[in-house]
Amino acid sequence: MRSENKPNGKSERTFVDLARRAQLVECAIDAIAELGLPKASLAEVAKRAGVTKTTIFYHFDNREELIHEVFASTLRQAAEFMAARTGNADSRTAELRAYIETNVEYIGTHRKHVRVLTAIAMNFTDEDGRTRLRHDASVYGTSLAPLEDILERGQRAGEFRDFTTRTMAMTIRAAIDAIGPQVSVIPDLDLDAYAKDLVSLFRHATEKRATEKHAVEKHATGKEVRS
Repeated sequence: MRSENKPNGKSERTFVDLARRAQLVECAIDAIAELGLPKASLAEVAKRAGVTKTTIFYHFDNREELIHEVFASTLRQAAEFMAARTGNADSRTAELRAYIETNVEYIGTHRKHVRVLTAIAMNFTDEDGRTRLRHDASVYGTSLAPLEDILERGQRAGEFRDFTTRTMAMTIRAAIDAIGPQVSVIPDLDLDAYAKDLVSLFRHATEKRATEKHAVEKHATGKEVRS
């Protein structure tokens, strides 16, 4: 049950409340990154924040709610990082390339946050091994939508061949997410080369072949089109 003094919504939270909540999330991120999810207890988070567990319960109902916020907050930060670097592409092919390169760059420059995302995705489960993450908060929930959008627009523009956009988006996302666990055990993994290989792989997987483009142009104009 919520305390009578606990804010019931974002509109009721003061600047101090928001700052403390953000601090608790950052302390939880540090704890998970250093100790792993199972050992990142509320007592550990409270110790790192210099507060009591009661303070945590003022801002979060339980540990599960805190973990959800850690995951969602980290995903939001990652999305902001991507958005700032992928908005100037002049084609959908270039946009897909920027998406892949920027994701790999994020993994290389935010290794702590990647460890946290990986730890929660793999270990935040119930007794039957099912994820406790809400669907929309997961990496394969609404956060997959921007990538699907790139693929759909590329198909409409005639840059990409016909394929199921969600299947392709899931495949691209899975290939990128496979990097996180690797950098934990191979610190000097060549991420520039990795990004280059992924860009090449998915360019070939998505691009419309010259013969397909030729057939589309011929159908649209009713005459032979030579390049």
